[in-house]
Amino acid sequence: MVEDILAAPPTRSGSSFEELLEILHPHGINAHSSPRPEDAFRWHTDVAVGAEIDVVRADLSAGWDWHYSYESTSGELAISLLNAGKAEMLIAGKNVQRTPSEIAIVPLPTMQAQRVEAVDGRYSSVTLTLHTGMVSKVLSATLGNTALEDLNLTPIVDLSTGAGQTLLQLIRASATGLYDGILTRSPKASALLSEAALQLILENVPHRLTDRLNRYPPDAPPRYIRRAVEYMRANPHLPLTIADIAGTVGVSGRLLQLGFRKIHGTTPVAYLRQIRLEAIHDELSRPENMLPVSEVALKWGFTHMGRFAAVYRSAFGLYPSDTVRRARGFCN
Repeated sequence: MVEDILAAPPTRSGSSFEELLEILHPHGINAHSSPRPEDAFRWHTDVAVGAEIDVVRADLSAGWDWHYSYESTSGELAISLLNAGKAEMLIAGKNVQRTPSEIAIVPLPTMQAQRVEAVDGRYSSVTLTLHTGMVSKVLSATLGNTALEDLNLTPIVDLSTGAGQTLLQLIRASATGLYDGILTRSPKASALLSEAALQLILENVPHRLTDRLNRYPPDAPPRYIRRAVEYMRANPHLPLTIADIAGTVGVSGRLLQLGFRKIHGTTPVAYLRQIRLEAIHDELSRPENMLPVSEVALKWGFTHMGRFAAVYRSAFGLYPSDTVRRARGFCN
């Protein structure tokens, strides 16, 4: 079940089918038929738009048939979860069944139609759409010059698998962060979450180029890793992704990952996180700093204050608030 992704219900509601279509039409959804049954039809929905990702929530009292027009959405990827009901998608001419125990992953230009059905009077879904720019950047860094629509991604991921559970956590963090505004205020976190979801999909969901992922050399030349570290340290204020760093130093994202594990025993993301922790520590250590700890952490890409405090203490041996007190002369 995915109901805990967003505890509050969607903010807009009504009974007019036409009004619902007006809300959903900008996102490529058009009606093929009216809801079944049309009388007593109720809906709740809303849309949140971010820099790399959009979220559409829908809660319907009846099922209906949708068809899609995604002429202008080349390269966008939809990740969708059902909380209630079931659905049947038509993807590139193939019928695919959906249930609440699965995550649907669909390149939007390949999505042709969908029939949704309410079970016990309810259909509920959360759909994240990853924008073309981020998708193209990660795809290029991972697999080279390849179109998303040509990957033939397996459209269903079972939530009982490790990949399914990890993807669910990333979806939860992305959707919640977008709705409560945290990701809007922290583009660094938004970029890393979006990239992590895409990287997870490309490396764990079968597709036409899965074999290519294992063709890279076992490690990267140290000069590439040195250049990557230099670039990270020079630009920690930017919303960097692995694709950005890999592109700058001229290697694939996967090669960069392998090189960091070989030479530094960690991932590029973890290394970048440490650099940003050092930046936070430096900022909080300045007596002239007047920003609260939460704002400084958010500025550097940390959105969960409890986890941030824990990793900060692990890195520096004291909590962020202790650093602030020492900087202001309240502690010895």
